[in-house]
Amino acid sequence: MVVNTCGFIDAAEAESLEAIGEAVADNGRVIVTGCLGGKAEKIRKIHPAVLAVTGPHAYEEVMASVHEHLPPPEAPFTQLLPPGGLKLTPRHYAYLKISEGCNHRCSFCIIPGLRGDLDSRPAGEVLEEAGNLVSAGVRELLVVSQDTSAYGVDKKYPLSFWGGRPVKTRLTELARALGSLDAWVRLHYIYPYPHVDELIPLMAEGADS
Repeated sequence: MVVNTCGFIDAAEAESLEAIGEAVADNGRVIVTGCLGGKAEKIRKIHPAVLAVTGPHAYEEVMASVHEHLPPPEAPFTQLLPPGGLKLTPRHYAYLKISEGCNHRCSFCIIPGLRGDLDSRPAGEVLEEAGNLVSAGVRELLVVSQDTSAYGVDKKYPLSFWGGRPVKTRLTELARALGSLDAWVRLHYIYPYPHVDELIPLMAEGADS
């Protein structure tokens, strides 16, 4: 059993520790990951029976820990992922993460300490995932990150490619490209950067722009 934790506030940390305890009691073979995984000593002190503890962004480490205790079966055809990937949301909508972390150091927020600095995904990679999701039946794309408006600033807005076409790793260009898909696009966690005003005409033009 893999427990994905949150350590954003004290209540979330307490809830995560409780969930770990429930998983250990119910299953006995537990791997802990997520934000609270950065406090591995605290987790192991309270729950010494966990098999492994990893922090955020640790997808490979999580899978390595899983396979250490549960080797994958030799069945390559059944291990192939569908084009839309595996998701936990209902069929009609999906979350589309475009970046991780944040470059700001607001005194009331611990996201940079948990998630690190801003790390934007290439626009082509994001759009490829979005296209696969739409092809799999998704009709609402929920674009998320910790600081959506800052998308691409960490990489200085480099060019990427999608379907052979260049697209800049920047929020306006990404939103325009997403608007060409047969899906409703919601942009979450938008903060008032100057270029955010550029999104308003795109919203007024509609999805065909």
